[in-house]
Amino acid sequence: MIKSTKLILFCFFVIFSTTSYSFAIKPLQLYPVNVVGIRAVVNDNKTIARDNALEDALRKAVEQAVGTFVSSETIVENYSLLSDRIYTKSEGYIQNYKIISESLIDNIYKINIEATVVLGNLKNDLTAIGLLMARKHKPRVMIMIAEQNIGQEYFSFWWGYHASAANLSITETTIIEKFKERGFNIVDHGAKVKKIKIDRAYQVANLDNATAIYLGNQYDAEVVIVGKAMAKRMENTIDTSMKSCQANMSAKAIRTDNGAIIASANTQGVSVHISEIIGGSDALKKGASDLASKLMDQIIDTWEKELTGTTLVQMTISGISSYSDFIALKNTIKEQIRGVKGIYQRSIMAGTAKIDIDIKGDAQSLAEELTTKDFQDFSIDVDTLTQSSIEITIYPKRP
Repeated sequence: MIKSTKLILFCFFVIFSTTSYSFAIKPLQLYPVNVVGIRAVVNDNKTIARDNALEDALRKAVEQAVGTFVSSETIVENYSLLSDRIYTKSEGYIQNYKIISESLIDNIYKINIEATVVLGNLKNDLTAIGLLMARKHKPRVMIMIAEQNIGQEYFSFWWGYHASAANLSITETTIIEKFKERGFNIVDHGAKVKKIKIDRAYQVANLDNATAIYLGNQYDAEVVIVGKAMAKRMENTIDTSMKSCQANMSAKAIRTDNGAIIASANTQGVSVHISEIIGGSDALKKGASDLASKLMDQIIDTWEKELTGTTLVQMTISGISSYSDFIALKNTIKEQIRGVKGIYQRSIMAGTAKIDIDIKGDAQSLAEELTTKDFQDFSIDVDTLTQSSIEITIYPKRP
């Protein structure tokens, strides 16, 4: 009896393990669901209530399909597709949906939708990654990895004194290939290197964050990946002439508009070859492949969270002639701009104020909505706009 019980438990374990493994490697699975999202109207703002009801419905759709909170949203206003927003965790996301009905009764907005939920990992779904990047406005990524292979006396890097596309390292080439395979928008610095003069002070292997940001902005990159990679020879394989080589590398991804580090990783690559030069190159390539995967996963996670939750947008306001105008602007942002969760005043001095806005969106959506508002005593112009920062100027209206 005991043996039979053990056998049954063993078979159950094998079946469960096999089933779990099979699920992990199956193609993405589609699940149709029908749900209703509900939100109350606050301050008579029906538009924001509608947005929140739709978001509630989409979240419920994924919860119903996989039993976990997920984040996917495609905003449709007046039955017209405005933009695709992909919000996800590893369990799944909304592939598409349509609104069946919507109503406003007793200040409660209800939206009934039919949605198709996809179960699977976003990081392995190129279509989903493409939607995510489109929602983030296709950020341009520039790679800057200084590399030293076995046999080289110094680090080599393309932004050095003799900068050219030919200086592209093994590590950099591998990372670029991996990023492009996942659909990332990579800056071709080789096409611009002859047009942009890099000051001698910036032609160094050890780039600090400020220098990396400066160079990234010169090449119109929203994200710059900066790091170092070095290969070295280890002890020979016992009783053979084969040479063991190891590559160590590290890199971090920095946003060029606000200096935020959105990814960082350290990896190693190991290779054995009769030629230490080839062995070092192989080790660099293996390490770079692992490094690229780790960086991409972190970057995708960061962008997912920004779309799922809120983004902190840095706003600089110039031309403030009175504190009442500043208060009026802040109140408008807080009460009339969609997705604003909080405003944090940092400083105000000599007619210039700096605030941080916690918003479900980004600086571009904020700027677009601000320009549609009619202020009583002043008007505004958007001077500078990046993904997470905005600079505006206030102009008093003439009587």
